[in-house]
Amino acid sequence: MLVVEGERRQLTSIQGIIFLIIGLLFNAVGNGITVATNMGSAPWTASAANLANVTHEPIGAYLWLYGLLAAIFTAVLLGHLDVRRFISNLAFVFFFSIIINYISQLFISMGMMSLMWYLRILIDFIGIIMVAIGVSITQRVQIVLHPMDDVVVITRFKYFHGNATVSQLVNFMIPMVMSFTVWAVTHELVALNVGTIFSFLAQGMIIGWADKHVFSRLVHRVTNY
Repeated sequence: MLVVEGERRQLTSIQGIIFLIIGLLFNAVGNGITVATNMGSAPWTASAANLANVTHEPIGAYLWLYGLLAAIFTAVLLGHLDVRRFISNLAFVFFFSIIINYISQLFISMGMMSLMWYLRILIDFIGIIMVAIGVSITQRVQIVLHPMDDVVVITRFKYFHGNATVSQLVNFMIPMVMSFTVWAVTHELVALNVGTIFSFLAQGMIIGWADKHVFSRLVHRVTNY
């Protein structure tokens, strides 16, 4: 929704599509950067990488499973199954993963992996900030979301009084515990780096900041919660 002269108005179809594309671009490029730098990406990606490393199954299988479970949990939180929401969220996981893979390979081919470690950390942090801004925009537009982001925005307004920092921290605690459980059992830990810690601690705060400062007239629809 847009706030115009103090009143909330529904987005037009064109407005919704434009904001959605902008949010997806931020999210996709940011995720591609974090993968290409290899300095740590989001906790859910890190946990999937650790499970894949132990079981020798594709990381994509775990990311897809996470998306499916999150889509089911969304229905539980809402108290009913929204078929359109369920299907579109799962479709988001499928197509978005392909886009991120393409973008990350593009950045790798540009030599990002060969940069000095401190430059890669800086670029990785920029990527994580871009992801948070993209998530903020798509959560406010709410046309289609990654199932994990859908869970976060629902819990944010249903249980945490709109606090983006708390809702994101609670969401990220699960994959962080999973990664460290794998480490405790196998003594191996992959894909968890400084960027993952930064994402865990800061992504919710950045989302909350972006809600107020990036397209500030664009606000959440919270009537569904």
